[in-house]
Amino acid sequence: MDSLIQLFTDNPVYLAVAVVLALVILVGVIKKLMKLVLLVAAVLVLYLAYFIWTGQEVPKDLDSLQTKIEQTVKQGKKSLKKTGEELQDKSKQLVKDKIDETTKKILDK
Repeated sequence: MDSLIQLFTDNPVYLAVAVVLALVILVGVIKKLMKLVLLVAAVLVLYLAYFIWTGQEVPKDLDSLQTKIEQTVKQGKKSLKKTGEELQDKSKQLVKDKIDETTKKILDK
């Protein structure tokens, strides 16, 4: 570590290159964080627009917003589970029908 510090202090060109690289990395990280912040803000705006569109009460503080989000997530999980079970049942029935059809073709030959 000391030799690296000595290298940078002895050669200002290396120090300048290291500073430029550090700045490029820093700018890249800041850009990614800004994209994440914008994404979260867009999702929050869409969520609030959903409340307004459906006529539900828009939460006034963070606690009520958190409980509303938790309720919505629970409803979404229940709906997703129900839909998943329905898809499983349909796919089982389709597989069974296809097997019956194939075995019938085989036996008829």
